[in-house]
Amino acid sequence: MEAAAELPLLPPAEAEALVQALRGTELRDAGGAGWLRQHEAVEKLNMHAILSAAAGREQPLTELLLSHGKIPVLIGELITVELWKHKVFPVLCRLEDFKPVSTFPIYVVLHHEASIINLLETVFFYKEVCEAAEDGVLDLIDYCHRKLTLLVARGASGLESRACACFPQELQEQAETMEFEISLKALSVLRFITDQAARWVPRSPRAHAPA
Repeated sequence: MEAAAELPLLPPAEAEALVQALRGTELRDAGGAGWLRQHEAVEKLNMHAILSAAAGREQPLTELLLSHGKIPVLIGELITVELWKHKVFPVLCRLEDFKPVSTFPIYVVLHHEASIINLLETVFFYKEVCEAAEDGVLDLIDYCHRKLTLLVARGASGLESRACACFPQELQEQAETMEFEISLKALSVLRFITDQAARWVPRSPRAHAPA
């Protein structure tokens, strides 16, 4: 953490350019050239968010994400990479000809989820972010629920081995460690959402429905 604290913050213009460039990606594009560029942008923004929060200066990045409407984009990316990890990756691992020369690209895709949830954890402290998530906040709540279910079931006999049976052996420990850390971040995000819930629940149609 001390080493990270010595890293410089992104210049405002670069931070804004990275935020502006964020966009939703298709499931089939995971791991592609364009997707990797976006992952690099998310990584930079995530580190920028960590350093800004440590310095008590996270507000500018939060405002950038809000003003450019990127909170729903980040939530969509989070759900997409989760879907890839649980639906596409296991199928790839079962293919007889799935023998990648390097597992690093796969690790990057798996790590992408951790980067996004960490970035969301940093900014969801603000109620404006919850409001800006729009309907995506429901998807995020469902996502957090799935992660907490996995966290609770983590100690269940045989559950992890079945979930990771199709993983290449060298990725198994990394994937399990990341899954645990992601679940803890999801718990934190869910706490921020529930803390702010009382402020934006009255905005829902049900709250304004005639008696």
